[in-house]
Amino acid sequence: MSQNERIYKIDQMLTNHRVVPTAMFLERLEISLATFKRDIAYMRDRLNAPIVFNRELEGYEMQAQSAVGARYELPGLWFSPEEIYALIT
Repeated sequence: MSQNERIYKIDQMLTNHRVVPTAMFLERLEISLATFKRDIAYMRDRLNAPIVFNRELEGYEMQAQSAVGARYELPGLWFSPEEIYALIT
């Protein structure tokens, strides 16, 4: 599984659950703890993901974003109408 796939799955897991334990990430993604930590660091540092570790609930969660500052958004493919038409034909 590529890093992009893992990042989308991590985002999906955090969106679908309030708090996700580390063990659940490792099991579902079938990765090592070191790989998981690198992915979380990448999401925080490069994608501005508001991911925090909640010690009380022993898992990771998405923190509410403030209205000021860089926004978190996963990278995607954005096409103009002309490009979409060219892909279809």
